[in-house]
Amino acid sequence: MGALLAASGILLLLLPIIQAETWGWTAASYALLAAGIILLTIFLAYERSLAGRGGEPVFDPALLRIRAFAIGLSASVLFFGGIGSFFLTLSVYLQLGTGRTAWETGLVILPYALGSIITSGLGVALAAKAGRALLITGSLIIAASQLVLLPVIRDGSDPGFWLLALSLFIGGLGLGLAAPILVNVVLAGVPGRNAGAAGGVLSTVNQIGGSIGIAVLGTIFFAAVTGSTTDAPGPADYGHALSIVLVVTAVLYLVAGLVMLALPKAAVEHVDQ
Repeated sequence: MGALLAASGILLLLLPIIQAETWGWTAASYALLAAGIILLTIFLAYERSLAGRGGEPVFDPALLRIRAFAIGLSASVLFFGGIGSFFLTLSVYLQLGTGRTAWETGLVILPYALGSIITSGLGVALAAKAGRALLITGSLIIAASQLVLLPVIRDGSDPGFWLLALSLFIGGLGLGLAAPILVNVVLAGVPGRNAGAAGGVLSTVNQIGGSIGIAVLGTIFFAAVTGSTTDAPGPADYGHALSIVLVVTAVLYLVAGLVMLALPKAAVEHVDQ
């Protein structure tokens, strides 16, 4: 029941946002948003009641009283909210905006993966000593990579591979430092008896954060593409739309870095408190 309520509430919240360009913001759209909020409120009340009766809730609201966990949820939504939306809109820009094939688009994005591979091992190895510092550094590096990419795509011309690859490689370095250790650093501030439940919720919230980012920033991107011209969108229109996404995601990563300042200093083994 808990999973059904949560999934239904999230669906009702995201659906009108994703369909905003097609449906518009009608009374039905606002009704769906309101219904989603109501369902999620019922979900929290149901889970609290179930936990009080000694049951096994999908999400125990008592976890929110753990400072590291509550902060970690916020950081996860901000951090992963930018990743999925960035790759979606970048792929659309590269294919429809610059005329690249899917194969060529994959080659352009490859440096991001390479950068992540280089730093992911380093992040995991140093997490027990400097996990929080790595998270903040990774978030700031990703924000910087978005800003480096901004002038490359803004003027509407077709940027070459190496200009795109440089900024994407920088972003990958940041992702490798932060993404693999985020959950472990958050759980360092959670008592051992709650670690399993908290870890499951955090992993799920990472996916939800990505979905929210795609819904909101994807909608903004496509609205900007079609809203900037009355004719068929051209490279400049896609570049303009992607530049909006880059600015927003850069802000998301900067805010995520600030939020991460309140996380535990390092990923350590759990001790019951």
